[in-house]
Parts: sequence; structure tokens; C-alpha cells
Amino acid sequence: MPYDMFEGKKIRLRGVRPDDWEQFVNWDRDSEASRHGWQVWPPYGEEGARAFAREESAKKPTDGKHLLIIERLDDVAVGSLSTRPDARRFSFEYGINLGREHWGHGYAEEALELICRYMFGELRMHKIQAWVYGFNTRSQAMHAKFGMVLEGRLREGQFTRGRFWDILIYGMTADEYFAKYGITPDTRGSG
Repeated sequence: MPYDMFEGKKIRLRGVRPDDWEQFVNWDRDSEASRHGWQVWPPYGEEGARAFAREESAKKPTDGKHLLIIERLDDVAVGSLSTRPDARRFSFEYGINLGREHWGHGYAEEALELICRYMFGELRMHKIQAWVYGFNTRSQAMHAKFGMVLEGRLREGQFTRGRFWDILIYGMTADEYFAKYGITPDTRGSG
């Protein structure tokens, strides 16, 4: 069986397809889930969502900047993952958005493992960083479990729910990732 570095035990990462527009609309309707991921956006129309998905599906991935769909192995889309590289620092940041009904199944952690394998092992990135809001205790726990280190705090750096919240900055180097997860994910790969 061929080895796909973007497929894990529970999920795979794939490119956006034009028909994903409905998923984006549904995920954006959950304001609380959106608040945990980045920010709450006003709703946009069906044609805007169609155009966004169509444009994203036509983009060729370049320099590690991606918007990917997190999909269970039974072809159910559960969320999205975006990466924002900084080539000068050989680092990248990322964002994960999961539909609320998919929280607590380990999908975010596995998506993070897959994207790190790619960014560190193929694009020579040296470090990953994540910004997590002080009220998002689920994300804080996931990052700690994954092996990321709490490196700093931006006091009152995010405004939502009518007040300012701290932003916690988590990080992990490529060496730390490979020490914990190895270079090859399992026996399917050829090394």
C-alpha cells in the first residue's frame, strides 16, 4: 500500500474542494467555536462562500502556506487547518478550526502531528508556534499533551466576549518534535 504522509490513524489532511463551501458556512455559524479558533466573523452569503472555496481549491500550495481540510478516514470533513510560514525564521504558525461535534476525538492533535511531519521533514522548518487564548483551556491542554512548551504570554492581547484576554504562546522545535514522534510515523512508510 502506498504511504501518504498526510494520512494518520483517524484523519487525513486534504486540499479544499469547491463543494467544501457548505462546511465553511456551517463552521462559521458556531460563533463560540469560531471565537476559540481565531475570531468571530459576520456571516457571509452563499455565493461568497462558494467563491472562497472555489478560489482556495484552485490555489497551488506554495512555500508552506496552506489551507487544508481535516477529514476523517470515512470522508467526513471535521475542520480545517491553516499554516503561515516565516521563511526568514524557518518557523511557522498554524490555526485549527474543528466543528464542535468533533471536539475531544484527537483530530486536532493528529492534524498537528501530520502538518509538523511535513513542515519539519520536507520544508526544513525549524519551529512551530501557536497562539492560544487564555480562556481556551481545551487548546492549552492539547498543546501541552502534544509536547509544545508554553513560551510566553501577551497580556490582554485578544478582545472577545466583551473583554480582553491573555494570549499564550506555545512552541516546539523540529528536534523536539522528532524526539517525541520520530521521523517516520509508522511501519507503512519507507523512511
